[in-house]
Amino acid sequence: MSQVDIILVSYNTADYTVRAIESVFEQTKETDVNLIVVDNNSSDDSVEKINSKFPSVEIIQTGANLGFAGGVNVGAKAGHADYILLLNPDTVILDGAIDKLVEFAKQHPKAGVWGGVTLNNDLSLNPNNARARISFKTLVFSATGLSKIFRGSCFFNYDNYGCWDRLSERDVDVITGCFFLTPRALWDSLEGLDTTFFMYAEEADYCIRAIDAGYQPRVTPNARIIHHGGVSEVNLSGKMIKLLKGKAHFIKKHEPSWKQPIFNGLLLTHVFNKYLLSGLKAVIKKDAKLVHEEWKEIFTQRKSWMAGYK
Repeated sequence: MSQVDIILVSYNTADYTVRAIESVFEQTKETDVNLIVVDNNSSDDSVEKINSKFPSVEIIQTGANLGFAGGVNVGAKAGHADYILLLNPDTVILDGAIDKLVEFAKQHPKAGVWGGVTLNNDLSLNPNNARARISFKTLVFSATGLSKIFRGSCFFNYDNYGCWDRLSERDVDVITGCFFLTPRALWDSLEGLDTTFFMYAEEADYCIRAIDAGYQPRVTPNARIIHHGGVSEVNLSGKMIKLLKGKAHFIKKHEPSWKQPIFNGLLLTHVFNKYLLSGLKAVIKKDAKLVHEEWKEIFTQRKSWMAGYK
């Protein structure tokens, strides 16, 4: 029986975290799992609820918000299994997904990183399980809105592999950190996640480093989970600023210096266009004003997120 350390980073998501843990134990029958919860100094009753419901689950209280990468690395160091599975607290395991993902990993050892398919709460497809590496092409089509207009196109929406229906296996650049399996041997050789990424893009950085080391991340359609997404960050501006900061940091780390201002300029163009479009919508619809204010805040904070993480 394969051994897997499941690392779940918790931050003010008590009820979601409990449901995620329940689903792991309900749906995992063929894999020896060691579930480690790393609590990033939650101010809700996360620790109490988890302790009460699952007294055997190890909880590591960091005493501070270390971000996703920092929290995961703490959890990984406490484990010892052959595989490490990153699992978000806002997920629900379906139909033995962990067992199926581990079996897939055994069949494709050269992938180095393995992922499944993510669904929304109503079981409709959530295509954010995997994506392409940031490039001039992905940034241009995002900035101009073409990736959204032509969602089903693998040319215009290459970032999210738009024409891929998630019903087949596929090599990908990046597997999302919400359901992300990797062998401990590779994890140790890559020294885990880069903690300079506080949140977002840390899994992209890991996948690209794995590719550079000769691996090829791969997705199976058979391992499926529900991923709610963004439950620890309720406002749009807070989430987007962290997301953009992560992207800018990835660009700074992985792209040559001459490309960096071009790529950052395209990120800014994307935000500016969202700001303008939301402003037009706010004129027509009063209930769109709040979204416009959020994009205004994101645009106003551009110097901060364009600098990436320090």
